[in-house]
Amino acid sequence: MRMFGFVLALVAGLFAAAKAEASIVVRVDKSSQTMRVVVDGEHRFTWAVSTGRAGYNTPNGSYRPQRLERNWRSRKYGMAPMPHSIFFRGGYAIHGTNMVGRLGRIDSHGCIRLAPGNARTLFEMVARQRGATRIVIEGASPRQPAPAMASHRGPARVAATPARATQMRLPATARAVMPSQARAVAPGAVRAAHPVGSGRVMTPQSGARAAYAAPRGSHIQPAARPADPNRFFTDWFLRR
Repeated sequence: MRMFGFVLALVAGLFAAAKAEASIVVRVDKSSQTMRVVVDGEHRFTWAVSTGRAGYNTPNGSYRPQRLERNWRSRKYGMAPMPHSIFFRGGYAIHGTNMVGRLGRIDSHGCIRLAPGNARTLFEMVARQRGATRIVIEGASPRQPAPAMASHRGPARVAATPARATQMRLPATARAVMPSQARAVAPGAVRAAHPVGSGRVMTPQSGARAAYAAPRGSHIQPAARPADPNRFFTDWFLRR
């Protein structure tokens, strides 16, 4: 009878010790930036976290809590506050942050950030069962989007069309006008080609050239060659 009582007490003591040392698993998934807290195999919490950004990776692995600091400041990063810190590997820790708007994405220097209230809850749980706590970090951090680069290029330039290419070509009939198809020009028009005082002498040959010279691109036909005033004298001289 006494032996049975002793065995029963021993079993009860072991059960109570096991109950007091309830296991806590803190599982951090970097790919989803979340933390799940499991107590005795029962899921208790799921919280958003921030792990290390590009260049400040949070190390994967399974760890045990090394030390707990209720009020801590980072000497490495300008005395930044790290309330309710649970250090698990050197300077890496789980702690609270006041930048709650950035939770759910990579943003830290390698630590695991939590909202202040969630960090306090986890800290109190681990403080009571520090020896039975395991911290598991897994997954890969999502890539950060590349920053948008401002374009310094000005508006697209349109090449200017050469003036020569924009000129309208005259039809062939206007360019090649035979002297026989030209109309006569009044004497005043020939004299106007060389105004008074210009110092140029008008001769029959130059007058004829001026009559033939029509402005380029004009549809006016060149004038006919004027009559030679010495035509009768020339005829008489040749018949003599």
